[in-house]
Amino acid sequence: MLKVLMVYFSGTGVTRYFANLIQEEMEKRGYECDNLDLEELIDLPTLWQKKPVALNYTIRAEEKRPLGKYPWPYQRLKTALQNVEENPLFASLKQDWNDYDLIGFGSPVYSFRPAPVLIRFLLDLPVFNKKIRVFSFATHDGAQGDFEVFMRKLLRLKDFKYVGHLDQSFVYSATAIMRSSFNHRKTGRLLVKKTFQARKNIFVFLEYIHSLFYGIHYQYKGANLLDKMVGIPYRLFYSYGIDFILNRLLFGFGINKDECIGCMTCIQQCPQGLIELDDEGYPVRHYHCMYCLRCLNWCPTNALYFSGLTKGKARFPGPEVLLDAAMQDSIDDRLKKD
Repeated sequence: MLKVLMVYFSGTGVTRYFANLIQEEMEKRGYECDNLDLEELIDLPTLWQKKPVALNYTIRAEEKRPLGKYPWPYQRLKTALQNVEENPLFASLKQDWNDYDLIGFGSPVYSFRPAPVLIRFLLDLPVFNKKIRVFSFATHDGAQGDFEVFMRKLLRLKDFKYVGHLDQSFVYSATAIMRSSFNHRKTGRLLVKKTFQARKNIFVFLEYIHSLFYGIHYQYKGANLLDKMVGIPYRLFYSYGIDFILNRLLFGFGINKDECIGCMTCIQQCPQGLIELDDEGYPVRHYHCMYCLRCLNWCPTNALYFSGLTKGKARFPGPEVLLDAAMQDSIDDRLKKD
């Protein structure tokens, strides 16, 4: 029986949902599978802020449109990869994780990269031996670019034996904050449809994993050359075109003070620990973040916004709410037929 561990970070709850689907399919095969939310393992803000690695869009925003007076000492990804040091805090994991046959690392896709908090965690891990097989998994809104290539490089840097990648597009969680309304029932039905698709993809991937341990051993090749070539123009467009739109139109931080109830949910939920209270007792963020959308989505009164385009707009409620809405929609349809 295979013993599997899956470690993930989830911004809107979609990656957690995907991890649970993978776990369910693994357990159907008789595998022992443990799911571990990264935030249950470590204080993410403390870990990340010690060496705050950031993606290019955050650094560009900080350089061109700073939110505060003082620059945050962000590390560029290239620099972080060149200056890798093991964190003594995770030394015990080298022994603990040796009990697992397979480990998966998952994240939402941010500009074709994992969440910076997951990158920081992986960079801080001890160097393992090549005995431990690992795979990566991701959720995205339709494009992951060279996410898999990056994860393979990063995990091999820690001497894991990288064996494959699994990804799935579910629902457009990121664009909800720009919509005037968000149809829970319609999106819930889409999530149900995508869930069936995800289970099929997981089944195929697990067939491959099964063959590694019990059948023919062959090397995982990942995306083929054609897929990589087709992705180059799109990656260039995303890196500069979409990045330009985000920085000009979306990035920032604002609050409707009349709607804020002082619950500090946004402070508690920020995985980078960048939100604090100002002198008046209202939440404020002086630096650009990775924009995981948690502060906006979790605010109970929708008091927070990033820019004028997100002010007063809809919020993503999470997969569980959408599935409940889809179920209610199905029940209502049956009652109408009866």
